[in-house]
Amino acid sequence: MTTRSDPHERVRARRRRPHQIVAAALTALAVVAVAACGTDANEEAGGSAQFTYTDSRGAVVELDQVPTRIVASEQAAAALIPLGVTPVGVWGGSSFADSIPLEGLDLSGIESVGQAYGEINLEAVAALEPDLIVTGAYAGDALGGIGSSDSDIATRLGEVAPIVTVSAQQPSSKILDTYQNLARDLGADPNEGAIAQERAAYDAAVENLKAAIAAKPDLTAMAISPSDQFYIAINEEFPELLDYQEWGLTLISSPVARTENSGSFSPVSWESVGDYQPDLILLDTRSYSTPLATLERERPTWQFLEAARAGHVADWTTDATNNYTSYTAQITALTEAIQSIDTAS
Repeated sequence: MTTRSDPHERVRARRRRPHQIVAAALTALAVVAVAACGTDANEEAGGSAQFTYTDSRGAVVELDQVPTRIVASEQAAAALIPLGVTPVGVWGGSSFADSIPLEGLDLSGIESVGQAYGEINLEAVAALEPDLIVTGAYAGDALGGIGSSDSDIATRLGEVAPIVTVSAQQPSSKILDTYQNLARDLGADPNEGAIAQERAAYDAAVENLKAAIAAKPDLTAMAISPSDQFYIAINEEFPELLDYQEWGLTLISSPVARTENSGSFSPVSWESVGDYQPDLILLDTRSYSTPLATLERERPTWQFLEAARAGHVADWTTDATNNYTSYTAQITALTEAIQSIDTAS
């Protein structure tokens, strides 16, 4: 069973916190509420701007102040930090050192408040006195790293501070725009010089990818996350795959129906691998996906794929498309992989 804090994981572990932990969290919440009342009165006297935000679920959050203390999921943090909004706390599916979304970001001064799916330290969150919580909204009414929106942990978090969501059920290019708008509402300047340069590099990478795809209109690709079964992505549920299709790439899917534990993947048997023959394989790089070397060594039917035999396998990291720098790197790698394939042979 995976414990990754990922919206597209195949098995979602949900563990209820012990009753004494929840009780301690509620005590902390009461302290935070009292402290917040005094702070609000002082800040209102200073005439701070009002904050109103309608999130992807249609929920409207109205605050007397622009939030400055934010706790976020690792995916949301990966989007906000490069835009100039640094959370005070972040939860995810691993330590900061092992987090794919947070790779390469300056995490100085940020506290880790959760390092496994569905397991968040409520006391630590409350102690940070956040005035806003930000996470993604995924298929099946799931919130990033905390299960369904009515789960126990989501309810407890909502008692600490209001939760706003950004939909992950849209292309990554649209998610980038949504986070820019949120960052602007939080007082950041998304048009600041460094961000503008990152956006320009991203725009150029997108145009290069479109050109590479257009040059090989018959090329097909398939995104997979193999482990106990040969899991093929349900393309419409991955933001970057929506982009790739919009930009002209033909992605293969499977008619095999998802199961309760397969998440956003079709669970294809290893014996049926040969039924799928893309020109390019996009291999999930996350921890619960079997690495290429292991596939080649331990899965004989891997060789049923012509693309595998030809070495036409590219990394696919769905967790890391929420900021321009990371997404640009992935787009560039995909472009190079497409350009390396001779579809005429």
